Amino acid sequence: MGLSTDETISCNKQDRASLARLYLIPKCDITSFTAGVLQDFTAVTLTTTAKVWFRYDGEFQTKSLSMEGTNDNGTATFTNTVEFKVKGMDKTVGFRMQELIDEGKVVALVEGANSTGTNKIAYIVGWDNIILGDAAAIPNVSGVIEGELAGANEFTIQLVAQHAEIVREFVGSIATNADGAVSFGS
Repeated sequence: MGLSTDETISCNKQDRASLARLYLIPKCDITSFTAGVLQDFTAVTLTTTAKVWFRYDGEFQTKSLSMEGTNDNGTATFTNTVEFKVKGMDKTVGFRMQELIDEGKVVALVEGANSTGTNKIAYIVGWDNIILGDAAAIPNVSGVIEGELAGANEFTIQLVAQHAEIVREFVGSIATNADGAVSFGS
């Protein structure tokens, strides 16, 4: 694939940088994604209809999606990191964090605050159209309780995935545990 289209930016384009919800699913629950004609996925096929995505809200303004690309020896690779914080280091939240660690490899759908029409924009981290599920994200959890009254009491979750291509937008619907069917893109 080579250059085929200009990319121009309109003067009044306003893209919010905030992230909304995160949905996670074990890598082993996904059979495939359907690639669209752009840098997107238009559908996901799960191993059974009983499988669902799980929502992780995280604290407002503590979520981030970062992508770092390298091009060594003619091969482009991308390290994609999703980070979010969950307040309250207690047994209930700790149990959810341990479940995430025990899962080993996950795929994340990261919902942004920008709308592409009727639905919010979302990105897939942990699956690409070249190495497929081998791009799955590895979860890491750390925590802190600060020794002051207004100090932090939270878990920080990082999902790190190695892709062979830039993250793809997801334009379609998923079945979720908490929210039923959720649609993204337009």
